[in-house]
Amino acid sequence: MEHLITIEKALELSNPLFVDLRSPVEYEEAHIPGALNVPLFEDEERALIGTVYKKESPEDAIDKGFQIAAPKLPEIYNKLKPYCSAREIVLYCWRGGMRSRAISQILDVLNMPHFRLIGGYKSFRRCVNSFFEDPFKQEIIVLHGLTGVGKTHILEKLREEGYPAVDLEGLANNRGSVFGHIGLEKAPSQKQFEGLLYWECRRYQQAKRIAVECESRRIGSVLLPASFFNAMQSGRKVLIYDSPENRIKRLVATYTRSKRGQNDEQLISAVNRLRKRLGNAKTDELIGLLSVPDYGEVVRRLLADYYDPLYHYPDKPSPDYEFNLDARSMDDAIAVLKEILIK
Repeated sequence: MEHLITIEKALELSNPLFVDLRSPVEYEEAHIPGALNVPLFEDEERALIGTVYKKESPEDAIDKGFQIAAPKLPEIYNKLKPYCSAREIVLYCWRGGMRSRAISQILDVLNMPHFRLIGGYKSFRRCVNSFFEDPFKQEIIVLHGLTGVGKTHILEKLREEGYPAVDLEGLANNRGSVFGHIGLEKAPSQKQFEGLLYWECRRYQQAKRIAVECESRRIGSVLLPASFFNAMQSGRKVLIYDSPENRIKRLVATYTRSKRGQNDEQLISAVNRLRKRLGNAKTDELIGLLSVPDYGEVVRRLLADYYDPLYHYPDKPSPDYEFNLDARSMDDAIAVLKEILIK
């Protein structure tokens, strides 16, 4: 017997495994975070069925779909079988239609416990849209500070210890500058970014406060939902500061953490994009230093000539911020933030 479930109930399951039956391109565009992609049709197969539907008839398209899908059913079953004892399988496609219904019927015959999501991925999308349409309810603690003071590191440490912190740049796969994409994977679509942020907010729905890094509304190629950004704008301001030496070390480690020299081409391209701001002479000098390579000197000059003048944050305590934390004592700074988040 088929077990239908709403997105609201599915999200309340103790250990759900969302199974996305759509094609890889649909999945890549946007999916429920953490979902396993088990496509009933590959991209080319889905396109072929669509062509048959338009040029011939819906009945012929259904027949073609069965012809393509039938040989895959044992493989799909075997992919899902290892999860059925430990996870609650939730099947979905685009609108909860033919693809998820077909696999659900097969799993019923094979006695594999599962749910089928009513409304498919679109129901999750409606849930995300509804969440961000309302004013954001939780207080946001916003970390400010010059580039390289360790804001991302602080958020990572808070998350590791279970405190409510969201790495917005991590979700966007962009560090929020002309160098923001270097060494990172492809940025998510706007829909996927919003889904990821919603997922993080749900994770901390019982918390009074959430910590984030200060960002403009645009992070790389994606935009923060207006309600969340507005809450950041009115959030409590925390200044993080550190010595120039520590900032340089931290940035060198961040942008060259992969195999030595692997990101150099991207770094040179990013420096070239600053040519208008820095001038030809400084830009050429930076590219020359990258060829040595002398990453420390490159970072020192970029901080002095680009980043610090751009962001205008203090490098010492300032009365403009409710809290001022010295990252040279990183453990102490994190301890203070823990207290702020839970009190």
